[in-house]
Amino acid sequence: MNKESLVPFSFIIELLNPPLKHQQQDIHKLFTELKDIYVNYNTLTDTITELSYIDKKTQEIKKLIIRNDKIIVLNDFTSSTLDRFWKDASYIIEKSVSILTIPIFFFRQYTIRFTASPLKEEDSRIFLGNRVCGLQDNKLKIFGRPIHGFGIRFVMPAIENEQNEYNIRVESLLKDVKQIFLENQARFIVPLQLQIQKNYLDSIKIEIDKTYEFLKSNVIGFLQQYN
Repeated sequence: MNKESLVPFSFIIELLNPPLKHQQQDIHKLFTELKDIYVNYNTLTDTITELSYIDKKTQEIKKLIIRNDKIIVLNDFTSSTLDRFWKDASYIIEKSVSILTIPIFFFRQYTIRFTASPLKEEDSRIFLGNRVCGLQDNKLKIFGRPIHGFGIRFVMPAIENEQNEYNIRVESLLKDVKQIFLENQARFIVPLQLQIQKNYLDSIKIEIDKTYEFLKSNVIGFLQQYN
């Protein structure tokens, strides 16, 4: 596993709130406040609105999805760093909470994705299947088909001092099997009372940093053992 080859792929924040009936004028007001980030406004259903921007040069996708029960901030196919993503995301969340009058986030879910390369193997399926998992090619013949993709999943529950769950995916990237696709989806389950906890953005930043670091340090560290 070549740690130096890590490239950001996606940053996603999902914040679950009590069901609310958002007024269209409030969502339009939010869109106006965020005009430097998003250029498209799309009402998908009566309860889902999407603000978006697609960079035609890099194909990076930026979205704010507003539902009655959650808001989702995402950058997909990104070339951004986490710090640059958070600079926009923190402003987006703050404005959303204020304009849409969101009182509480029941839980927060963060998804961090990277791509990377094996250190020695040209094929990520060989690195993950043979080197990491110790599979033997002759025992895979029983499938009678070529293996286009291979992956590992780890589900890690909350523990006593850390009330968050991790769902880890480590897979060959289907569109380029030379690359490894890495994902940590973390769920933090202690509610945030937004009107009481005025520093709620600091709490969200700590949580997304923890998600990022677990992927970059623990998961990468696990894979580096097989170099």
